[in-house]
Amino acid sequence: MLDERKKRILGAVVHNYITTAVPVGSRNIAKKYKLGLSPATIRNCMADLEELGYLAHPHTSAGRIPTDKGYRFYVDSLMEQEDLSSEEKRKIEKEYSHKMNRIDEIMEETSQVLSLISHYTGLILAPNLEKSIFHHLELVSLENGRILSILITGSGLVKNKIIEAEEILPEERLEEILDLINDRLSNLPLKRIKEFISDQLKIKTYSVKIWELMNQIFTWDGAEELYLRGRINILEQPEFKDLTRTKSIFQALEEKRLLVEVLSRPTPSEGVRVLIGKETRCRKIRDLSLVTSTYSINGRPVGILGVIGPRRMEYSKVVSLVDFTAKIVSEVLTDLSHTTKVYG
Repeated sequence: MLDERKKRILGAVVHNYITTAVPVGSRNIAKKYKLGLSPATIRNCMADLEELGYLAHPHTSAGRIPTDKGYRFYVDSLMEQEDLSSEEKRKIEKEYSHKMNRIDEIMEETSQVLSLISHYTGLILAPNLEKSIFHHLELVSLENGRILSILITGSGLVKNKIIEAEEILPEERLEEILDLINDRLSNLPLKRIKEFISDQLKIKTYSVKIWELMNQIFTWDGAEELYLRGRINILEQPEFKDLTRTKSIFQALEEKRLLVEVLSRPTPSEGVRVLIGKETRCRKIRDLSLVTSTYSINGRPVGILGVIGPRRMEYSKVVSLVDFTAKIVSEVLTDLSHTTKVYG
């Protein structure tokens, strides 16, 4: 347990490093933060904090920088959350004031807003279809054997998909498929439906072609549902000036499946979640931090949005941004689900 003196010094070191990106020395803390302590006393406390694992001492510098443990203590115990300014709130609300009826429009807008306000990378994971309740399905026959499937969930989310059928199915077969799906599977979780279809394919009951078509309709790629904006913002951070490190970070941000896996892990509590460095349990992004929150439709969590940036990010500001944006997105999606269908 840290005493009050060490807490104050750790808070000052973290704040200063977040602001400057320069390793912090005791003399700098003494002059800038008016703690009423001599540089020698601060230096001794910083040495203790290093020994306890809260600070690290880069080989090329006389100053110290926070470790993941130091950032974690700062976020949990020392940080004062910084509210968004009225201007920033108005700017965010304005972005959603124009009519958007498509889920992809809302996702694109949200990732862009998060990036613009935070100056890091904004991200949003589209509603998790597996957790959604199936309402009904519509099928439209297109040219060359293609079929447009329109999957509608209980919350009003609509997922469009064009299926390449192996053979041209006549209208009566399409109606047969529709009746089967809508009559037998309505009000079931989509995850259960996928499992049901998989079982039917294994025992090859009824019509294999029909079940294969249904399998295509109820299969989606989670990586395609992640929207990212502002990747370049991270690469402009001073700690990523090394080209090898920069390349590694950029490649990690391009691996959407990797990010989806991190975002989709269960969380012990609702609200804003902060993952710092190695807490992501992903080697490729261990130099980054994530601030995320769930967003909802009709009070039911359906997806995740947030900001990814350097471990030296402005947590106090980003936490407020993510929390506020999640509330706005939840309101927008809920309103749309009451008035029209939300298309994707």
